[in-house]
Parts: sequence; C-alpha cells; structure tokens
Amino acid sequence: MTARPIEGYRFYAAIRSQPAELARLLKASEPVDLAAEALGEAKRVFCLGLGASLHTASVVAGLLGRAAVDARAWSSADFAHYPPAFTRDDAALVFLDAETAERTRGAIEALGRKRSPVVLVGARGAHEAWPLPMGTTVLRTGVEDASTVATVAQTASILLAARVADAIASAAVGDLAAVPEAVEVALGLEDDIESLAHEWRGKRMLIALGAGPHEPIAHAAATLIASAAGRLASGHSVEEFLSGQQAAFHDDDAIVAFASAGAGLGRTREAVERARGLGREGAWVSAEAAPRGMLHLAVPDVGEALASIVQIVPAQLLAGHLATVTDAGDARGARIP
Repeated sequence: MTARPIEGYRFYAAIRSQPAELARLLKASEPVDLAAEALGEAKRVFCLGLGASLHTASVVAGLLGRAAVDARAWSSADFAHYPPAFTRDDAALVFLDAETAERTRGAIEALGRKRSPVVLVGARGAHEAWPLPMGTTVLRTGVEDASTVATVAQTASILLAARVADAIASAAVGDLAAVPEAVEVALGLEDDIESLAHEWRGKRMLIALGAGPHEPIAHAAATLIASAAGRLASGHSVEEFLSGQQAAFHDDDAIVAFASAGAGLGRTREAVERARGLGREGAWVSAEAAPRGMLHLAVPDVGEALASIVQIVPAQLLAGHLATVTDAGDARGARIP
C-alpha cells in the first residue's frame, strides 16, 4: 500500500500556517496588559494545562520567571484533585484546548472558589460550554488545531503568553518580533527532515532530550511523534538521561536533542556525545554547532527563552513525515478522511 502524502494529514496545514498566525498574534488586540497586571502582582502564578497544554504551561512558567514572576507549572487535573495551598493572592494562567477543556474545568472552578485571579489562554469555544470565574481575563489565540496533534495552537499560546511576560518586564524574554521569521526558516528544513524520517523508519524508539527551558519541548516532541505517527517516543531532561535513563537506550533507538546557548548547553552536548559514542544516531535542533556525527537541524537563534517556539517546528515536521512513512491511521484524527 502506498503511504499517504503528508498533505493528506490535517495537522500539516496547521504546521505550515504558523509564521502567518504568529505574526498576526504579535499585533492582535488581546487584553495582554490586564493579564500582565493580574499575573505580575500575584504572589505566585500557577501555570495549568493537560497533555500538550501542560508542556505549554511548563515553557511559559519559565518565560514568566524571566520577568521575575514566581511561576510554576501544574497539571490542571492534579490541581483540581490534589491542590496546593493557594490563596486569592495567587493567580493562575490556564491553557485550554478543545481536547482537554472539560478536564480542566475542575481546576478553574477551584480557583473561582478562592477568588484567585485567572488568565485563560485558548481558542474561541474551548471553554464556552460553562461559566468562568468572575473577572477572568481571556486571551484568545484565534486558532485551534484541526486534529488532536498540537501544532499551531501550542506555538500561538506560547507566543501570546510571551507577550504577557514582555508586558510585565520589557525585553525580559527577548525579541518577540523575530519569532515568525525564525519559524519560517525552520519550516525550510522540511526536505532534510523528510529524509531523516525515511532513515529512521525502522527505529525502535525516538528519545528527545532537553535541558532547562528545553526540557518541556523534549516532552512535547515525544508526544507529537507518538500521537501523530504512532511511534514509541520518550522525552527526558538531560540530567535524567545522564543519571540513568541512558541505560535503557537500545541499539536501534535514535536521539533528538534541543539546545541553545545557555547553562544547559554543555551537559546537552555531553549527553548526545555519550549516545554517539555508543553508535546511536541523532539529530541536533539548535542554532549552536552540532556535536560530531549528529545531523544538524540548524534553526535561527531567537534566544534561549523563545527558542521553544522555533525548535518545536522541526519536531512537528518529523512527526508528520514519520506518520507518512509508517502510514499512521486516523485513530487520533491526524489524517483527513
């Protein structure tokens, strides 16, 4: 049977739409200042999400930290059922998507009972089946993924939250205006990524690695590959990998590493060089030079804080092309019927 081309998958158009959507969001008239006031004045900020939205929340907690906000990521399900001690002096930044909105409702209702400030980020309609706490600030991305594979909705949510961090502390997260063009350049790697997908068709598992702010993107990349292509994939922090997970690394596994100039770069290099020393194949997603023997998927340097928006794009394309070479089915809505 001939594999269906990538254009036959619903997430592909969403991947290609990202430069234009992100450029639009940079100027979108959303209540960013209100969100910045609510989060900037809070004692603590809980960034909540489920699935891909939890990866988004983890990235954004780091962005807010650069704006001197005490932010931490939580699963919205855990927040509802096993909540921390929080008060109305705390605030929450909640990421919603169509697939997880209903399961996030309990966390939002818990916040409403405490009268804590709530900022919600999501596409129109993600929450409209039930009331929000009084005073909730809603930031609409204006986009929702056409499938259950997170692509443009995730990058749009991160960029919109980055605008909030920038409003709290100007320039704390870097040059937001550089992001859409950098994503366009990353999309230009598709031919190399398609070839890589064919080369890795028979791999047992793909292991994604990242340190510090790159760790959530490693987890997001693994989720993309698993959900889009139905392939075994696992995301790890660099330290977790070096501290024991490498022992489970098989001969027919491959590695994808995400890195930028920053504190975690050296240890990320050490992890992939150790894997290469064992004969494992790998790809290096970074503006920094790749370790010897790694395929370099060179993306533009937008700074460590914003790198996740750009670096996830090669992972999206890899997931898509792995889906084509394995002819992944419609079980999760990835393909147009």
